[in-house]
Amino acid sequence: MAQTVNEVTDLMSGKTRRPNSGFQVPTPVKYFFMVLVLALLILILIMGGKALRDAPPAAIHVSNQDLTVTQHRVLSQTMEQQQISSFFTSDLQALRDIAVGLAWVDQVSVSRDWQRGIVIKALPKQAVANFGTERLVDAKGAVFVPADSRDLTQERFATLQGERSQAPVIMQQMQQVNDWYAPLDIQVEDIILSPRMTWLIRFDSGLRVIVDNEDTAQKLLNLSQLLGNQLSSRRDEIQSVDLRYKNGFTISWDMAQSAQPNQP
Repeated sequence: MAQTVNEVTDLMSGKTRRPNSGFQVPTPVKYFFMVLVLALLILILIMGGKALRDAPPAAIHVSNQDLTVTQHRVLSQTMEQQQISSFFTSDLQALRDIAVGLAWVDQVSVSRDWQRGIVIKALPKQAVANFGTERLVDAKGAVFVPADSRDLTQERFATLQGERSQAPVIMQQMQQVNDWYAPLDIQVEDIILSPRMTWLIRFDSGLRVIVDNEDTAQKLLNLSQLLGNQLSSRRDEIQSVDLRYKNGFTISWDMAQSAQPNQP
């Protein structure tokens, strides 16, 4: 009876006797498996890196969107000359820098595409004027040589001349003068900035204006107002105007125009 009570007491106390396991993994075996797993990981990394290095060069696809036939051909030939690594290891920034290095290229995007490879998209500079006879210039004053030499010296463009570093200044001046003289229905055809900072402007009407670098904007604005008011009736007789004076200007008259009798 006493033995039975003791057994019940042991069960109520929640103490259960579990058989001791007689098998334990030896420590050397544990270390062996750890080293084996680590070696496998290293081997995988090495093989992966080798696979990337030995992968064939990635294909380069140059988009023809926004490009002329000549621009697309020039850009494609430039990129084909580059040493391209694999799809994953190719330096996209380096490829972008090479494309932007072409004078006529304005913006470039380079991306990876699973189907086409390395995709290059470019936007060309948009010329708004000639710069001398061998270059063009865009609205920001960036001077460049076009991809197609046939685009040079376009008659529909005005011609800017001066130091290349001064191109943005010359472009800004031309745009401002065109705004001031638009009510007169004339616009700049040629504009030159000399090394001595003297401006020579020829309009499509034949009118020529020369002005120095002192109060240039005010002098040109005042002249546009005079031509539209006090001098409007004789505007066609004016050959050139010299604004290089502090208190006035001089006019050279077209004598052939002035000698013509007034029409009834």
